[in-house]
Amino acid sequence: MDPETKRLLGLVGGILVIASIIGFILSRRARSDAAKATIANLNARIRSWWVMAAIFSATILLGPTFTTVLFALLSFLAMREFITLTRTDRADHEVLFRAFFIILPLHYLLVGIGWYGMFTIFIPVYAFAFIPFRRVLTGETKNFLANTSRIQWALLICVYAVSHMPMILALPLRD
Repeated sequence: MDPETKRLLGLVGGILVIASIIGFILSRRARSDAAKATIANLNARIRSWWVMAAIFSATILLGPTFTTVLFALLSFLAMREFITLTRTDRADHEVLFRAFFIILPLHYLLVGIGWYGMFTIFIPVYAFAFIPFRRVLTGETKNFLANTSRIQWALLICVYAVSHMPMILALPLRD
């Protein structure tokens, strides 16, 4: 690990230690219920930042393979949340299964092997053509455009956009 990264991780750790100490002191001095609630909220946010910093540090320390797997998991969870918040029909389930368990892993496999050319076109070209094609084969045409576009946007936002971070980390550096 290079010295700048070590300094960055040390700085973030130091800031979190100071914030935790301040949060602890404030929680002991709070008198009113409103102040206690506000400080409890602050301490919950500090604990969240500890978790985020630990995950970020692990991705740096454990290398690009771990980072790719972590971002694939985050994409899966984000896409699951996206789909849960939008309306889907029974005819979408087969297409969603393929999006979750074929398209998403294949896309992150492209990240893992560093095939940048295919990475850039896989979802916006091939997956976007595949999804309506599979949807048509289900025979259900009700709300076809709306449902197809929801699945496409879920892939674009939750998988394609998120996967750029591990792909950028996988690109070779030039001096």
